[in-house]
Amino acid sequence: MKPKHAQVHFNENGTPVADHFDDVYFSNDSGIDETQHVFIEGNDLHQRWTSWNKPNFIIAETGFGTGLNFLVVMSEFNAFRQANPQHPLKHLYFLTTEKFPLPKKDIEQALSSFPSLGAQVSALTKVYPMGLDGCHRLHFEDYATTLDLWIGDVHQLLPQWHSPEDGLVDAWFLDGFAPSKNPDMWTDTLFSQMARLSKDGTSFGTFTAAGIVKRGLASVGFTIKKRPGFGRKRDMLTGSFNANVNNDTPTTEMSEHSSIASESLKTIKSKLRKPEGPYYRYNTAPLCSSSNVVVVGSGLAAATVCLALTKRGVSVTLCFDGDTLAQGASGNPQGGFYPQLHSEASIASRLQAHSFLYAKRYYDGIFAAVEDSDTAASRKDASSSNTHDFCGVVQLSFNDKVETRQTKLINNDVWPPELIRHINSKELSDIAGLTLPYEGLYIPSGGWLSPPTLVNDIVDSASATGLLTLKPNHIFERCNKTSEAGETEVVFKSGKRIYADHLVLALGAGAVHSEAFEGLPLRPVRGQVEAIPTQSPIASLKTVLCHKGYMTPAMDGRHALGSTYVKDDLNVEPREEETQQNLSTHEQALAHTDIVSQLNHDNAARAATRLGSPDHQPVVGALHNFTALKPDYADLAIGKPLNQVKTLPNGNVSTLSCLGSRGLTTAPLMAEVLVSSLLQEPLPLNNDLLNAVNTSRFMVREAIRGNM
Repeated sequence: MKPKHAQVHFNENGTPVADHFDDVYFSNDSGIDETQHVFIEGNDLHQRWTSWNKPNFIIAETGFGTGLNFLVVMSEFNAFRQANPQHPLKHLYFLTTEKFPLPKKDIEQALSSFPSLGAQVSALTKVYPMGLDGCHRLHFEDYATTLDLWIGDVHQLLPQWHSPEDGLVDAWFLDGFAPSKNPDMWTDTLFSQMARLSKDGTSFGTFTAAGIVKRGLASVGFTIKKRPGFGRKRDMLTGSFNANVNNDTPTTEMSEHSSIASESLKTIKSKLRKPEGPYYRYNTAPLCSSSNVVVVGSGLAAATVCLALTKRGVSVTLCFDGDTLAQGASGNPQGGFYPQLHSEASIASRLQAHSFLYAKRYYDGIFAAVEDSDTAASRKDASSSNTHDFCGVVQLSFNDKVETRQTKLINNDVWPPELIRHINSKELSDIAGLTLPYEGLYIPSGGWLSPPTLVNDIVDSASATGLLTLKPNHIFERCNKTSEAGETEVVFKSGKRIYADHLVLALGAGAVHSEAFEGLPLRPVRGQVEAIPTQSPIASLKTVLCHKGYMTPAMDGRHALGSTYVKDDLNVEPREEETQQNLSTHEQALAHTDIVSQLNHDNAARAATRLGSPDHQPVVGALHNFTALKPDYADLAIGKPLNQVKTLPNGNVSTLSCLGSRGLTTAPLMAEVLVSSLLQEPLPLNNDLLNAVNTSRFMVREAIRGNM
């Protein structure tokens, strides 16, 4: 999961040079002018944007480097939007790969040569991610731009990009070091994936005119044009993709130099573009600004979906069953915020790591918006003086088994130290504000949040768009499809009905009683959290302490101490025996101290039911009766590949569910996955991670096992 960082030096012109490739990151003459000439003009972006009639434009780049290309095109797009505020093109997506990411300090030094991009550079470096393989989705709302920075080898990453059958990308920036310096990148694999991901008419621009590039692009269906190069380069290449070309008789030149040319383009595209059956996420008509979406739920899952939709200009009606929001598992006054990481880069750990990093940026944005709004002023008079604190999280090494596990995690060197690192007992005590005779792991970006306040802040942000309608006291009963391709009727227990182009059910534990979740193996788990009054010695606690349970610093004079896990229990009345269980858990974990034995508890506690799944991963995507659908996938039991069975049927109902006890970590990114798929935008996760949270995965596993 940890990539190798690029090693660079700066030449006499101040241009960064990659030591490994002995090549510059941008022209010594003028990096901005080179980007304008090769990529902006090479793809005719200004003309194409002007004539574009879709809400999004998607650029893909092979080699992020210093980020200069991205910053230039973001600046150009911002100027276009300001000059054309009513234009249908509203948002730019920039997808880019980088095998050897530059350290932040080198990015800053390299880009300091371009003062005209100072604001854009500042925006990028503020959120520039730590070195972690996979997709880092970064939002630049002031520029109407989203950057997906994919860290890793381009040949491994491009096959992981989920794509509609008619393509994903509108323009390619073929950057990266020259073919003579970096031949490993410019391969048939790259060109084949470009064909898979390109739409009909997708353009490309590249600084190189090398024959291997020209032949490779032509062999997969790109028309090729030579243009004058930039600076000292005589020629460069541009062109566009013809999705319907059928090169059954490749030229002799192509046959000699390209393994792709042995097959017809029609065959290649047919193979590459086969969606992964029931895991395919683009099988319904995309939502748009005229769509009406109903979201049902009162917690964090529902709130994050609402904000993701309204930010994209989609009207949303949020229905919830009480007078106020956050009445279920999202109603606990405090919750710990940190990723659950393992010593291996497992699917579960990768989901946690990327969800956590995305959520941290997301919450920073929410809290910054609150501080800039009237809400901040009203809170000054409220009893709660603090509603979150990114004070760090300490995971105690409280017994030999845990110590062995933590040692393995550190020794395997999977995770960057900025995310998690080992600390000795003195460091731990200093961080915690308590004398604790334990070593442990430290997650500096973690902390605690108040889920009810967070839910309301997110909903307030969605309401500020003018596209959100709230409907309290609407208890969901069922949904009915009104026609094959029409609306969904949402029926409430009061008898009221609402009609929606799409329905998102984020019911939490309420899903257990809903027919809409037929065929999904839901796992409700009761949890009780104590609210201990602040007192000595825990009054000085400055970080979240985790072991088998957790303890937070004080909020409004109380510390959260939890939590119990009782399977298949929907009762939410506090229980004395669970209070004793929580206290006992903490006393055992802190056995080398007398902290817990000194505590006075006044029996304040809250219980709620979390909803989980058998594999402990979220459930995100289309809802169907999977029991009824399973026979359609019987051939999986005899080894038929996923891409040779059909996709899920069209439907107008989706869910974001089963966040379990990790909702604070996973909800924002899972909402982004769901909404991006509903609008047929790029998805911010590798395909294997998307499959791991897909609603159809349980049906697929049963079908493969032959359990019909």
